[in-house]
Amino acid sequence: MSKKPWKPVEDVERDKQRVAEYESLYPGFSFTKATVVELRTGIIIAARFADKIRRAVFAAFGKMVPEDVILRDVGEFNKKLYEMLIERGIGKLDLVRISVEVSYDPEQNKLIFGEPKIEKLYTEQEVKELVEKLVQERCGDALRKLEEIKKLLA
Repeated sequence: MSKKPWKPVEDVERDKQRVAEYESLYPGFSFTKATVVELRTGIIIAARFADKIRRAVFAAFGKMVPEDVILRDVGEFNKKLYEMLIERGIGKLDLVRISVEVSYDPEQNKLIFGEPKIEKLYTEQEVKELVEKLVQERCGDALRKLEEIKKLLA
């Protein structure tokens, strides 16, 4: 019984074709040692993280790691990353930036992913709403008293 591929063949072919584009347009990875790479997604909506990670791994390791190993190990990592995003309450339309160190162990024929750094980015409006909410929670009584004093003085 043969194993099913992690991704449909057309997705894998599309990703491999885009590797050249990624290498020229987007520095989504940098080698820190001979077989160790720091991958970076850039700012993306959370729903696109799996494609970005897979493409960056293909760009970084595609010439030295077998395709089936990349698909297997990236698939496992993306499952873990998905759970982490859900645990943090990150929705699929939220803006995120993810970076992770990845190394290749040729003896085990395995990609080894470090602990990912997940940054959620907020819009100016979201920050304003959060600040206003915090001010109300922490300074609400003082603000009400200030308004009362202003009314007395007017």
